[in-house]
Amino acid sequence: MPSSIKKAVDIASSRHARRKSNLAVAEGLRVCNELLGKHPEWIEAITLQQDFADSTDGQKIQSLAKSLNCKTKVLANRDFTALTETLNPQGILMTFNKPDCQLPEQLPDTFVLVLDRIAEPGNMGTILRTAWAVGLDQVWLVKGGADPFAPKVVRAGMGAQFTLQLPTFQSLKDAKQHFEQLGGKTFWLTFPNATISLFDQDNFDFNQSALVIGNEANGVSDTTLGPGVTIPMPGHAESLNVAQATTVFLCEAVRRQILK
Repeated sequence: MPSSIKKAVDIASSRHARRKSNLAVAEGLRVCNELLGKHPEWIEAITLQQDFADSTDGQKIQSLAKSLNCKTKVLANRDFTALTETLNPQGILMTFNKPDCQLPEQLPDTFVLVLDRIAEPGNMGTILRTAWAVGLDQVWLVKGGADPFAPKVVRAGMGAQFTLQLPTFQSLKDAKQHFEQLGGKTFWLTFPNATISLFDQDNFDFNQSALVIGNEANGVSDTTLGPGVTIPMPGHAESLNVAQATTVFLCEAVRRQILK
């Protein structure tokens, strides 16, 4: 296996390799188009499957890549499949330099979404995509969750990682301390037995707040760090999937903004 292909395989499959090289992988036409459109300067190399390279979309990508001075390589169909974990790859993959995610120096105008060790790549990517869709520009991460630049997370995020600021904190307590240093007001924790409802506008406010979403299995890592808020569920389901629950919270934030 050529060294350049082996490098791409390592980056796609190993968190250690991504950390060591500071590279990540974007796969699929839509995600790669987002990367080309938002941050072509991040791209290290573009790899195309022969069939895709010969297609109309492939020709457009190659023309754009040439105008942006991005390196492009075309592989035989069989060789390309070694680079991807997807069953039906779309024939395009980009290795790119991960952004330097410094701690934010100011809070956003909306509110801060904090993901406390979200473990499943699909959940992480879906939440980032939803945060992007509702207009957030920062999502804070607590160390111990899924790598936001793992291939499955990038695919599920559909380009969210190329827009959002994604600082990582060593602990939830560290995130709260930074939030307060920047002038944040309320550090809301989400958990099922909280007494305040998401829809209680008298007692729950997104303004100048942080909203913490906990790990799928264990929830928020420290429930003493702030007041709790929950989604009322009149039915008998024990809980919602974490990505679904986050979507409910974020859509309520949008609804309140529209009604202002």
